[in-house]
Amino acid sequence: MARHEFGVRAGRQAQARGRRYIARPTRTRGWKSSLLRLSALGIAPAFVAVAVTGVVAQLPSTTPKVRVVVASDAPFTISGHGNGHGRGMGQWGAYGYAKDHGWGAERILAHYYGGTTLGTLADAQISVRLQARDDQPLGVYSDVGAVVAGRPVGPGDAVHLTPTTGGGANVVVTRGCAGDVLWQDATDHPWVDPIDLGPDRPVAEHLKLCAGDTPYRGALGAALDDGATRTVNVLAMDDYLLGVLPLEVKANWADTGGAEALRAQAVAARSYAAAENREEYARTCDTKDCQIYGGSANEDPRTTDAVRSTEGMILTRDNKVVAAEFSSSTGGHTAGGEFPAVVDLGDTASPYHDWTVTLTAGDIASAFEVGELESFEVLSRNNFGDEGGRATAVKVVGSEGVAEVTGLEARSKLNLRSDWFTVGPGGGVPDSLALVGGPEPAIAGSEYTGTVGTTRVSPIAEKYEEVGGANGTLGAPVGPEMMLPADAGTFRTYEGGTIIYTETLGARVVDANVLREWVPEEGS
Repeated sequence: MARHEFGVRAGRQAQARGRRYIARPTRTRGWKSSLLRLSALGIAPAFVAVAVTGVVAQLPSTTPKVRVVVASDAPFTISGHGNGHGRGMGQWGAYGYAKDHGWGAERILAHYYGGTTLGTLADAQISVRLQARDDQPLGVYSDVGAVVAGRPVGPGDAVHLTPTTGGGANVVVTRGCAGDVLWQDATDHPWVDPIDLGPDRPVAEHLKLCAGDTPYRGALGAALDDGATRTVNVLAMDDYLLGVLPLEVKANWADTGGAEALRAQAVAARSYAAAENREEYARTCDTKDCQIYGGSANEDPRTTDAVRSTEGMILTRDNKVVAAEFSSSTGGHTAGGEFPAVVDLGDTASPYHDWTVTLTAGDIASAFEVGELESFEVLSRNNFGDEGGRATAVKVVGSEGVAEVTGLEARSKLNLRSDWFTVGPGGGVPDSLALVGGPEPAIAGSEYTGTVGTTRVSPIAEKYEEVGGANGTLGAPVGPEMMLPADAGTFRTYEGGTIIYTETLGARVVDANVLREWVPEEGS
């Protein structure tokens, strides 16, 4: 597998902008002053080696421990492709193939779901856990009436169900959702049924939740899940899909040449739902953990046409329905897995085909809980697509630990659109300062006061240029800008001297005697 790395250890000049070198003094007393001064100046050979190479090293026990980390505000530009896991059908790709290539639904499905054939699902019902209603009481009414415990309920009257052990429920019927109690009973059938349980019933017959008036086709019931209350909607499969498609794809694709993409989505969604078997009381759920489903309130004639025109069509393999996964955008190449990875030319229609975000080193370190960031590496990729493909293994090293995760886990922690990404330095910042023969770029996190061209530089860099830069008495730098103990300021050593910066002193060229004042003879 290809190995891609961005971190302090890569040693590239562009990365120097994002480095911060921290020497934290130990609390022991009695340092030898000569060794201390040399170490603080960055002159000791072992110390200089650490600063230049980025290798973490341990000095003698009486000296500060030095680790190379990235300044918390150093920007990382993360560039990626696609939106979602990329397995199976890309929804934007299906739209692109329908609109720009003239493909029909059957061809779209064959492209994304290799090794499958079209089959037919017999009349079926599906049970859906309404997760947003977990642990909430169930109150239901209908504008034309309903049925519970074998008894009719009048128009607008509400049924309140409380599930009981053994699969039953206690029933209370009220006038309206909060009116007087009309009657109450117990039942072994914990469901509120519409006046007609047939599919594709008119809107007036749909049941509505007292909380929010959200309408649903089919029946609504209550169940216990290890003692916790759950709300379940049972309805015909295609009635369910009428509430899925408008939330999973854009109905207006039909207006711009993408109707066949909606039909392909209907088949994929039907297949995925038919293959589900989540809970004993509900085969699927209504969130993105399964498929997004919102009842009948968001139904749209264009997606309804897609469902009706593909009635019963499913994808099968070996005469079994397959869980036809899909995601918003593949970025131009699917991820493989259950279905063969394929090039996705249709995805050029996607607004997420390519994307870029900028995160700071602090954002990354916090997401992985590793202290201060030292390196961020993509260890391996799946080799599908350009740039090596999707990240399959990621390693993040910090001052307080190491995190090794999958690409999908890294995507989740960093809130990225997909696991197909590469990492680089900066957020649109030039690779180097606009100086000829000048110093390396200033470290991020320094006290910036001046500018060179459009790039801001540190006070130490300004002072260095003021005294002649590499052609002046200081000569060339022998190390990067570094922090004084306790973050009192910064300094940088050169062939002919040192520049120190603090808020009190400003930037000054000093010798070792002045710098000693900032490093005590004894630890405190």
